[in-house]
Amino acid sequence: MSIYNYCVLASLGYSAALPHFLACGSPLHDGVSDKQLRDTEKLWFSSDNVKKANECIVEFIQGLRLPTIFNDKDDILHTSSDGKKVVVAVNSLLANYSYKYYGKEKGISVNSFVDEKQSFFHVNILTSSDREAPYMMDGLAKSKASVFRHTNLRERTSKKHIHSTDTHGYTEAIFAGLHFLDVSFAPRIAKVNKQTLYAYEAKSLQKNSNYFIAPNSVINKKLILDNWDDILRLMASIKLNYCSASQMFKMLSASAKDSELYRAMKEFGRLIKSKFILSYINDSDLRKAITKQLNRAELGQKLSEAIFFGRKGQLHVGTPEEMQCVMTCKTLLKNTIILWNYLFLSDYCCSSESNEEKQQIVESISSGSVISWRHINMHGVYDFDQKYIRSFKSTLKQMQNVRISF
Repeated sequence: MSIYNYCVLASLGYSAALPHFLACGSPLHDGVSDKQLRDTEKLWFSSDNVKKANECIVEFIQGLRLPTIFNDKDDILHTSSDGKKVVVAVNSLLANYSYKYYGKEKGISVNSFVDEKQSFFHVNILTSSDREAPYMMDGLAKSKASVFRHTNLRERTSKKHIHSTDTHGYTEAIFAGLHFLDVSFAPRIAKVNKQTLYAYEAKSLQKNSNYFIAPNSVINKKLILDNWDDILRLMASIKLNYCSASQMFKMLSASAKDSELYRAMKEFGRLIKSKFILSYINDSDLRKAITKQLNRAELGQKLSEAIFFGRKGQLHVGTPEEMQCVMTCKTLLKNTIILWNYLFLSDYCCSSESNEEKQQIVESISSGSVISWRHINMHGVYDFDQKYIRSFKSTLKQMQNVRISF
């Protein structure tokens, strides 16, 4: 039985209601019984197993030669994340109401992570009332499927890592948190011109007061220094996975007045945020790179909608484990489609004998995106017993080592 075909069913929200699906006339092959599907789901189809399968596909994508054309700078790794609201049609403690996003329904938020090679390396779920920022930090700190672990990115100590989100994924405390994770936070902040810039000391505030863009407040150095040891202890615990960023940041900011440690984190983050805003205003290439990477994340959300079409795109599972499993299935399918696109394009490059023609093909691919699914029949027949048919003329080794010149 193909895990790909079963992932199709699970991602459509049918994993908890397969008997009803079969009774209504499923497109499955007659050789697959209800019991086989149930046994597969119970014995093998756990969130961890699907996550490991997704890791394998991401690692395979990272090992191909063609995706390197999307690396704008070899010494920089640029990733991004974006949240999407999903309606939950069953009772769930994780889902809540929000008329703005769900109307009269209730739902959750799903945060997806993508790298510049357009592979989706992590996904997590949260309530719609929670801010995405600490969960975004969770994804970077805890994800074992992260792109940083793969063969051609093991030199991450020498590579600068930039992560981008929209305004929903940004807080001043997260600037500080990602700094300790060796990640340069580069969000697209709405109304960035109205953001407060902070100086390190009062002398700097006075010295630069005549400039059009100048700091208008000073950070509280004493607050940072007094809590520095606790900040290091907190970030070491998060980095070593002894606790999650989302849990700790929610606890520290739960009271009406933020705890002293959380205020110290925000104070330190304000300094890093001020430096980023100045770079953002001054560097047009940075602004373009942020927008480009966020566009990939948003395009990935549209691919999610195309895949998650069953039952009007609503979740019919209620526990966090089941929700995570379904969302990871969807991520696995997205990466499967992207991998097939890369293999198809690599095969097309291998078939070209002219170097000039090959260069034109590569330039055409690099100016677009492999997050494309119009050629995929999402409503097709899921045949578990289909015989293997060779899809490409080139061998896998040829596609992995296709020559690409810039």
